[in-house]
Amino acid sequence: MVTPVSLTLFYYVHSRMISFPLTALFDSPSKKSVELPPEIEREIFEVTARSFPGTAVKLAGLSKRTQYWMEWIIYETVALDHPAARTAAFLRTIDARPAEFFSQRIKELYLSYTITYEEAQRILVVCSSLTHLTCWAQGLPGHRQGWLLPYLGSASTSCLTRLSVKLDMLMVQPSFSDNIFQGLTHLEIVSPPPVNTGMSIDWTALITLPNLKHLIIGNLFSWDHFYLLPVIRGLLNRSPTLEVLAILSKDPQMLEALECEEFIDPKLVVLPRFNWPLDLPTYWNKLYTGQLDVWESSAQKATKQRLEWSKGIQSSHLL
Repeated sequence: MVTPVSLTLFYYVHSRMISFPLTALFDSPSKKSVELPPEIEREIFEVTARSFPGTAVKLAGLSKRTQYWMEWIIYETVALDHPAARTAAFLRTIDARPAEFFSQRIKELYLSYTITYEEAQRILVVCSSLTHLTCWAQGLPGHRQGWLLPYLGSASTSCLTRLSVKLDMLMVQPSFSDNIFQGLTHLEIVSPPPVNTGMSIDWTALITLPNLKHLIIGNLFSWDHFYLLPVIRGLLNRSPTLEVLAILSKDPQMLEALECEEFIDPKLVVLPRFNWPLDLPTYWNKLYTGQLDVWESSAQKATKQRLEWSKGIQSSHLL
């Protein structure tokens, strides 16, 4: 029976034969088998695993060698949501392996609201080389603000380029001048502080972040977040690097306020929810199998708006 895996192996080996001497196949001391160079063999398995999400675990079971190769892919992206049994299994793996195993392999970590404060702490302590972090873990009642920052030391932030968190997880009085934000290309500010919290934030510092290309803010509600309308305008008008500014909201009054502000800029994208256009189970499953870029939907919408904007300008010049 021909499977996707066998087809991939066949076509990949066939393509590599252009640079791999055919005589090597026939001059082998054993006429019954051919041994490929280890680096080519590993590449075949890696291409197969990435081409067919979900196959890495099966390939890991073939031998100790393939297990070693596949674990670099299996643990590259870790997404934890429902079911709780998956999180429990991952925590058992953390207890059974040295911390270096995870710090070397895990690059993208997604922790949903279902993850507890204690679970998040156990996971984050072994993830010191992240490039992408989404942390929406539950806080304990009265938990101290800024609890996440100690897990994002200098070694972590030197690699980190994409971050999705609540600001109070990072610091008591958030400052976008902090080192943690300087290398970010993508930032999502989850549930910004309501106007009545008394939290003092210098939002203008967002404009000066040297690498920020993609910013998501949400969810926004009229009774809490009208104060952010001037912040949105300032970002659109003054940020030299920003390519996408996505606002998450389905509150009718907030949407009306955004429309009344007449933000005429293709960079601005308004979406109803973070997982749009997917349902929640599909969203987290695609994350878990490495099939989803969480920033892609808003980036695609901004690109579409930019093209429509460009066509509109060109049409007006022809009139």
